[in-house]
Amino acid sequence: MSYGYDEFESKVGQFIYTMVMYERLRDYLIEKLRGKDRVSLRIGLGTDKSGNHVFMDILLTSVRPQMLVKVGEPRTSRGKRLFMVLSNEEVSGDNRQIAMEMEKLVLESLKWWHGYFGERDKLRLGDWRSEVVEVVDGEVVETVLEIPVNRIIMPREEIPGIPEAKLSRLAEFADLLPPIRVRMNESGYYELVSGAYILNLLVNNLGRDRVRAVLVDTGRARGGGGADDLDSMVEKLIELIS
Repeated sequence: MSYGYDEFESKVGQFIYTMVMYERLRDYLIEKLRGKDRVSLRIGLGTDKSGNHVFMDILLTSVRPQMLVKVGEPRTSRGKRLFMVLSNEEVSGDNRQIAMEMEKLVLESLKWWHGYFGERDKLRLGDWRSEVVEVVDGEVVETVLEIPVNRIIMPREEIPGIPEAKLSRLAEFADLLPPIRVRMNESGYYELVSGAYILNLLVNNLGRDRVRAVLVDTGRARGGGGADDLDSMVEKLIELIS
């Protein structure tokens, strides 16, 4: 299928949409997707005039509301994650279709270059695998990570405490609090930029060993202050809660 919605695509799309809108079928399909990123279906449509069997393949994809990349504990293999944001103002169409085709092209290209370089392939291009591929309409300004707390370097000043009377109440909002903000240093560790209150609550009071964090640009992080100061925001929240 092309990226554009021609009459054929429109009719198939309307048919599938009508089917999925049945509550039982919708719930069944969502249940099948539980714990998976995608599930493929094949529907038999019978045979054509030549006796060939005709099938319709459908791909169900679970799309997260925001990009979330899990960074694991360092092991002997030291797995790497590569972040690259590409943009093209001339391409239009279905984002999922574009993502699938770009993913295929990139992985095939990496394997080709691995074969070309052979033993000279220091980047092991043939061993890279795709973890997250997402096409969005808009500008990507931040990347949200889930990182182990033992990779975070705290500032020298003491982590601010939370009054005991308000601690349990604030803990109820733990999963609604924004990610902390960090920057990566030359050694590969994450330096805390803002969010000491949140980190203290999640780690020292709730026992979390991994936290969500926004990786900010080093230049912007040095600027500090302003709307990026999560600590001031949490201080106001602590004052408001009873």
